[in-house]
Amino acid sequence: MLYGVAVRGLENIPRTGKVIFASNHRSDFDPPILGGFIPREVHFFAKEELFRNLLFGRFISYLNAFPVRRGQFDRESLSKCLEILKHDGALIFFPEGTRAPSDGFLKAKLGLGWVVCLSDSPVVPVYIHNSTEMHPRLTQRPVMSVTFGPSIQPEQIKNANLRGRELYQNVSARVLDIIRELSLQSPGGKVLIKGQVYERDIIRDQRLR
Repeated sequence: MLYGVAVRGLENIPRTGKVIFASNHRSDFDPPILGGFIPREVHFFAKEELFRNLLFGRFISYLNAFPVRRGQFDRESLSKCLEILKHDGALIFFPEGTRAPSDGFLKAKLGLGWVVCLSDSPVVPVYIHNSTEMHPRLTQRPVMSVTFGPSIQPEQIKNANLRGRELYQNVSARVLDIIRELSLQSPGGKVLIKGQVYERDIIRDQRLR
């Protein structure tokens, strides 16, 4: 009502069965934006610091959030992902691991690839456009757009010649590149170039790591 959101590709969302929604991430609004438009129950990461406030922690736990320790390979939280998918759940995953610069993307972390390979789950790529510009407007609506791409099967993005961490990193990178391709289909006018992929050290603020 306040911002206006154009949505494309809802027909690409499987209504049942295990699935990972892999999206770019530039704003704190991204998780509720996705949760609001995906027409099924979803689970998602939240940084563990948010659970230190008992009231807020209970609230986001009720919304299917679970904690992740940033700056490390958090096997406990990733195992939680496998458990959700094992029971045909839906998972929101941000391959970049934290908020990227508003004009591009961060190099993907290997966590998504690890979960895809061990769970053998399909991935629905998602591109969220302009979520950093969330302030009410009466003109130039819609302000934001969300594009859901066609589902990707694991065998389409797994390199048979790679193993271990190299395989997981490659899968994450391939998914991120597909998300970048979706940026060219943003409603309201084509983006002329795909956003740049930045190395992770561009994020200097430790709050974002």
